[in-house]
Amino acid sequence: MITPATTAGTTLYRIGDPTPITWVWNYTSLQGTPTAIDVLVACSTATATWTLTQNMTFEPTATFTWDTQKYAESAVASPLLVAQYTLMIYDADSSVSATAEPGYLAPYDGFQFGMYTSRPYEDLGEWKCATCSGALGDGERQALGFAVSMSIITILSFTWYVTGFAALL
Repeated sequence: MITPATTAGTTLYRIGDPTPITWVWNYTSLQGTPTAIDVLVACSTATATWTLTQNMTFEPTATFTWDTQKYAESAVASPLLVAQYTLMIYDADSSVSATAEPGYLAPYDGFQFGMYTSRPYEDLGEWKCATCSGALGDGERQALGFAVSMSIITILSFTWYVTGFAALL
């Protein structure tokens, strides 16, 4: 991968972004060039694969641009999920699970990226956290009461053991 660099960490892309995603990669040490390339993205969360292009013309440095906005508008039956994806590139005459042969293009699945959906802006003053609460629930209140009462019993019984009952009064 040339763009983005695989060493840059997890790349995040917004689903439905008007700016298309562009990936650039090159092929090295190929003695037998493929006639065409297939490019897919796979999501292990959904156990699904989306074909981005089939029979893409082979070039030593390949560029692929994916317009997620157009895809999100047209693919109602299989929408993209907020999840982590794997880019898969392989020879169109082969398969994704083919074993590598010396001098030929091996299936590539070494680039992972995340996709997310944007949310409309919400003022922090009006935002309510559904899972946050400053108050204790019944379970927390009972656990805290139990811990405090056991601490008091422990201190009193230890003092009684060391000094005798008269020292407590």
